[in-house]
Amino acid sequence: MVERFIQTVKVECTRRPLVSLRATTFRKELSWFTLWYNQHRPHTTLGGGTPEEVYLQQRPANRSPRFEPRALWPRPAPCALPQVLVKGQPGVQIELAVSYQHGRKHLPVATLRRAA
Repeated sequence: MVERFIQTVKVECTRRPLVSLRATTFRKELSWFTLWYNQHRPHTTLGGGTPEEVYLQQRPANRSPRFEPRALWPRPAPCALPQVLVKGQPGVQIELAVSYQHGRKHLPVATLRRAA
């Protein structure tokens, strides 16, 4: 498990951007990555949740009610399973907002919100 985390740090943190090898800058980059990794990055082995959601026993974001942009959804057809809770009315227009943890392009934080 530790080896998998170290591989993730290498691939997603230190090899993508040009990270300075100065000790203070490198530590800062690792701390930003760790915050992003624990708070925003979903993990397959955690059922799509983040480590923080699991540790604090919160409902993972992928299990929360969601916006549904299709007006004629959900349908009762068996192929439409599993049914999930819909936030608001189906057919709402949504907007994808992407921000970055501490301005670092390799640490995206994506959120969906109702379009104005």
